[in-house]
Amino acid sequence: MKKKKKVLLFSILGVLLIGIAISFAYWQIILQQENPNVVTTECFQINFTDGEGISINDAHPVSDEEGLTSTPYDFTITNICNSSASYQINLETLSVSGKQLPEKYLKANLMEETTSKITAKLLSNIEVEPTIEGALKSYQLLKGVLNPNEEKTFHLRLWMHSEVTVFDTDSMNATYTGKVSVITSYYQLPTIVDTIKDIPLVTEGNGLYEISHEDAEITYTSDETAINNLKQTEYRYAGPNPDNYVRFNNELWRIIGLVNTPEGQRIKIRRNENIGEHSWDSSELLINEGYGINEWSQSKMMILLNHGPYYNRTSGTCYNEYNNSTKDCDFSSTGLLKESKNMIDTITWNTGSSGTLSYKSINTNMSYSLERSNNTGKICISGLSCNDSVERTTNWKGQVGLIYPSDYGYATSGGSTATRETCLNKELRNWYNSTVSDCKNNDWLYDNYQWILNPQASSNDAYGALSVSTDGAMYGNLARNSYAVFPTLYLKSNIKLVSGNGTEDSPYELSA
Repeated sequence: MKKKKKVLLFSILGVLLIGIAISFAYWQIILQQENPNVVTTECFQINFTDGEGISINDAHPVSDEEGLTSTPYDFTITNICNSSASYQINLETLSVSGKQLPEKYLKANLMEETTSKITAKLLSNIEVEPTIEGALKSYQLLKGVLNPNEEKTFHLRLWMHSEVTVFDTDSMNATYTGKVSVITSYYQLPTIVDTIKDIPLVTEGNGLYEISHEDAEITYTSDETAINNLKQTEYRYAGPNPDNYVRFNNELWRIIGLVNTPEGQRIKIRRNENIGEHSWDSSELLINEGYGINEWSQSKMMILLNHGPYYNRTSGTCYNEYNNSTKDCDFSSTGLLKESKNMIDTITWNTGSSGTLSYKSINTNMSYSLERSNNTGKICISGLSCNDSVERTTNWKGQVGLIYPSDYGYATSGGSTATRETCLNKELRNWYNSTVSDCKNNDWLYDNYQWILNPQASSNDAYGALSVSTDGAMYGNLARNSYAVFPTLYLKSNIKLVSGNGTEDSPYELSA
């Protein structure tokens, strides 16, 4: 009976509401728009196609070399829409009717076309929530982004790794069954330029710093567009270890910042590790005493990085020491990949020198202007150390170079005894001084003896190029010397940042 009462009560309330609606209807004016309101969403659909699964009978421990020759499981994901999509590839462990083979004995390799993305023990991958019904566990193999109408084909290989022994009895007569799952979602790709500008700025410690060049003196050209571009506000990473790691060329590189060029602002990056010690230049014994010629556009280093073995990812000869001495060098595994070259912009690099001004009196801001000055690297006029006939220039159009003196200076955050402002105003030649040790110690570009792009002008010789010493100071040295080389370049403006957070463990990932 109580239920019936409740029903009756609701019925009466319904009648009352209807009555109210009717009474108000006498005072209503009804207006109707002529055209409909339409809300549409972008197309979002991913196609998944695959082949035969992996079947390994009588499996036994094998080396990585042998595992990489096994028959893979092939699958393709295709974005058939005009909007970008993120994807996550997982390997999910399914239960078996018999004895379960533990994942700790398995190794996985995932390749995109012919490029290896991972080769690792299955358990070393991030464990994620399973998406397949009944799956015991799920491991994330790869994350990435599909551009509009893009297709990617992957090859997955599984094998028992070579560390499994006869004493691992739980691996005997056991079975592992797994399936690949691909999770996708809509993704709006930010441009790397916009992303860097969105990063919060800092004024101390590790992070991104704003740098004004409003007062810079640009004298190498009269082109107003180039001058204005070089006077823009920049954004540069500084500190002992900022989160500026980026994966490029299947290696770790680091972002110098959003840096001015005559063509406009570009992301400038430098390889995290050097590619060996080589001469900036060298020459025949009768030319500048065999010590080299300090003109970057014709230097042996420029050729190595832009036309030689490094650029072509091959082996060959590199220059080391005077009188055109060479040594064997091999960049077949560390040189530039074809897809990496497609990301590099051809930019006007500024190769100005200090001219008659001694580098002992030049700080970071002064260096920025002098690099973009009309001072060439040759001011001597006679003598055996100054007898080359090479024409000097103050700019060079190319792809791969080295850092500028100002790049090194702006990368410091300073510290408690020498602040960033103190460091920027301190002559780079004097950074060796113990009173400003915070300058080099809190500069992520500080490393072992390394070459700099710009020449050193001297009234005595024409073979001096700039370098950073192990004591943190910037010196002019003989171009024929063999110092560490860190390739540096500018990315094209259409390159996008697709994932990562800039740490060494999760570097930014790039995509065209």
